[in-house]
Amino acid sequence: MAHFATDPTGTPEQRLEEFQTAASTAFAPLAITANDPGRMWAGIRAEQVGGLLVSDLRTSACTVRRDRRQISSTDNDVYKVALQVSGRMVVAQDGRRNVMLPGDMAIYDTTRPYTLVHHDPALRPQDDFRTIVVTCPRSYFASDADVLRQVVATPKATGRGVRRLVAGFFTGLADELDGVATAGSGQGGLRLADSLVDMIALVFAGREVPVAGRAPLLDRMLAYCEANLSDPDLSPRTVARAHRVSVRYVHRLFSGQDQPLSSWIRARRLDRIRQDLENPQLASRTVAAVAARWGLLDAPHVSRAFRAAYGISPAEYRRHALRTRAAFGTEARAAGIRAPETRAPETRAPGTRAPGTRAPGTRAPEVRTTEVRSGVSGSS
Repeated sequence: MAHFATDPTGTPEQRLEEFQTAASTAFAPLAITANDPGRMWAGIRAEQVGGLLVSDLRTSACTVRRDRRQISSTDNDVYKVALQVSGRMVVAQDGRRNVMLPGDMAIYDTTRPYTLVHHDPALRPQDDFRTIVVTCPRSYFASDADVLRQVVATPKATGRGVRRLVAGFFTGLADELDGVATAGSGQGGLRLADSLVDMIALVFAGREVPVAGRAPLLDRMLAYCEANLSDPDLSPRTVARAHRVSVRYVHRLFSGQDQPLSSWIRARRLDRIRQDLENPQLASRTVAAVAARWGLLDAPHVSRAFRAAYGISPAEYRRHALRTRAAFGTEARAAGIRAPETRAPETRAPGTRAPGTRAPGTRAPEVRTTEVRSGVSGSS
């Protein structure tokens, strides 16, 4: 377990620098100022639980900022979920600014600027502010991104109902971090992480994460893959590493599905390539460039795989698709007919397909260019 405390013998400036370095290392680069520099102090206890980081912070009053200067493309993309245990804290992000009372929970996104300000006139100077923070990869909540964007920096009271149970779970977990350390990286840690993710989704997205008949970890792996299709290194091995499990465990988890994870990744990439080939705005890009956009760098292999999946080469598919769109664009407008729209793909479990998509190994229907007449008198 990671443990940090400011050195009581250091100067106020040294203690503040120590805290800022420790917090920036544990979470993400931050700028911290002390409300009362003379009595600045802080302590952090943190432990990895599955793929999550659970932290128990106790500090004197301070202000934490993460602005665009601290945000980098190399930072981990994470949500932070905070339970305020003692003292009041103002949380601000995306134009929202709200006060968190003891017992409130709030979520904020480290990929965008935010501010946290401790402020509680009722708290005695010698009292501390305590916050329990769970840090979660954003990919765990890929399907809830739009919902979560609407509720960042919006405290949720936990005084009653299910939220009270969630807050109790957070507090109990923080109090027992020493014991959690022994199970944090094993199957026990994965189960705890699954429970935390489910609870966070229930509080902030209004739904439970698990899908009937599927393990929540499998859902998180699929969301991770969907968010990383453009990475050429995406594979069962990298998925296992990202979720702190063995490759064997990944294969076992997907053994009950209709296709292995590697086949699902390949099918999703081919479907994304197919959609890009239909897009007139990408017509200037080569097939190889389109394929590389989705993590496939071997152009001859892509051509063979595309033909095996859809019964037509990528170049031929693009030519026919764009010709059809052009026909609609030049003639159908006069008749009030709209060109077919390409729907965004859904993240689905192996063995299930979105409406209108084809299973690998089945031939694509022949694309024909149909003459469209406007119905204007005198046309031949």
